[in-house]
Amino acid sequence: MPKFLYAKDLYLALKKGAAELAKNKDEINALNVFPVPDGDTGNNMLAGMLEACKSMDEVEDKNDMKSMMESLRRGLLLGARGNSGVILSQIFRGITEILEKKKRINTQDFIKALQNAKDRAYNAVMKPVEGTMLTLIRRLSEKMEESMSEEKDFLVFFDAIVKYSFEIVEETPKYLKKLRDSNVVDAGAKGLAYILKGMNDALHGDIEVELEELESATPEQITEIAYEELTYQYCTEAIVKFQKQPIQKKTLEEIRSFLEGLGDSIVLVNQDDILKTHIHTNHPGLVFEKFLEHGELIKTKIDNMKSQHEHIIEKQKEGKTADIEQAKVAVNNNLNNKNWGVIAVSPGKGISDIFISLGVDQVIFGGQTTNPSVKDISDAINKVPQKKVIILPNNPNIILAAEKAAELTDKEILILPTKHIQEGISALLGFDDNMDKEELKESMMGYVKSIVPIEVTYAVRDSTIKGEKIKKGEYLIFLGKELKAHGKNVYKETEKVLEELIKKGYEIITIIYGEGAKKEKIDQLVKNLTQKYANIEIEIHNGGQRHYPLLISVE
Repeated sequence: MPKFLYAKDLYLALKKGAAELAKNKDEINALNVFPVPDGDTGNNMLAGMLEACKSMDEVEDKNDMKSMMESLRRGLLLGARGNSGVILSQIFRGITEILEKKKRINTQDFIKALQNAKDRAYNAVMKPVEGTMLTLIRRLSEKMEESMSEEKDFLVFFDAIVKYSFEIVEETPKYLKKLRDSNVVDAGAKGLAYILKGMNDALHGDIEVELEELESATPEQITEIAYEELTYQYCTEAIVKFQKQPIQKKTLEEIRSFLEGLGDSIVLVNQDDILKTHIHTNHPGLVFEKFLEHGELIKTKIDNMKSQHEHIIEKQKEGKTADIEQAKVAVNNNLNNKNWGVIAVSPGKGISDIFISLGVDQVIFGGQTTNPSVKDISDAINKVPQKKVIILPNNPNIILAAEKAAELTDKEILILPTKHIQEGISALLGFDDNMDKEELKESMMGYVKSIVPIEVTYAVRDSTIKGEKIKKGEYLIFLGKELKAHGKNVYKETEKVLEELIKKGYEIITIIYGEGAKKEKIDQLVKNLTQKYANIEIEIHNGGQRHYPLLISVE
């Protein structure tokens, strides 16, 4: 009958929670309300949990509640991907803010932590939607307060948490019509329930899990890698315990200056007497020798990126996918003499090239099934030399991660809520480097509102959308959020949708084709339209994006 939990108990429980999520992530991914290939909720939540586990693993004293909770909170935030990952990080932020004040916790403390978690999660979302992970944490905090406030035994207490969690998950369709229509429960809520189940298993004695085992479950990041030589061969990481504490600012500046002469992608995270570092370099030995001047190497890691690069390219030639650590696609080397830096998220190399040509400074790989993490966006912000930065998320599931990344910097950040690649491209036409933040927002969003985005994808399962029966394998044509057409002949259906818009007065069409598209079919579509309507202009680009054979903007 444990009446108290200590920091190490929570550490082991959270690792088991991550393992349980990893075991069930494919099920979570499959809980998608639309039958399109964007089921990545399990991946996004797992990415944050893995980063949190690594962060906690690096804390020397596993019995130090404050340090463990701080590392959990920071790891989850930096690893957070997509809305689900960010909301999960805010739930645990609320929990840790209460628990870090204690040396040991009782059930009453945990009830308060759940209540704070609810507040943090709801405050993080501009327009909270019921029937989601938010509902789970709200209802769970209420139920535990109502029925378990007198319970002192943590095993009984956590059994109730798990029981209530899965019951609430099953009720999520009552709150959200799109869940009912798709006959699924909410993916994020079920993911959180699995984490809590894993934690409960650990409290009952099942604590056998290694972080290395979890790493093998890291979600795939599918990326387009340019066929070019890498400037720096070795991805080098180290955790250094400094002899002199705390680490002086002058020392950090000296180390940063030294590393800048050896490579790029430099990250220095300083906490108390520990320095965590990351650099891409051709001389990892020199990096480690520099650190040894100041202290002791606690942990090191060197990856040969050239070998990884060649492996990924080979897999792409075979039509396969490969895992990589990060997915930065492109960098604009013309960064000087600008007031504003610009960051954009892109799902393909061709689209990245378009962004670069329009003045984007940092392009982060990401999209519908591979949302960049808060850390990915934060790193991009830090790499841009300007003190003022514009971010184009280009996907509704990336906006929240961008907002959290903005909270981690002192730079002035303007996040434009672009929800489609086409909107991001259009926004750049309204960019003027001499404008202030409000002027830029008005100008760039004006261009966003001037276009109609069309996305063509395919159904990954049978479904029903607003009464329309969808068969697996059919092409789906979305006009904004609206399903405009579906069927087997995607080019014929797309032509009909475009013709309808042309008749309404739209004249400029941009087609970005990706994997699965047939260029000759696109050329025929263009020929058909231009022969029929002499006043229209059509541009075609190879975007290289996955899952969406056609991305079209009409203005």
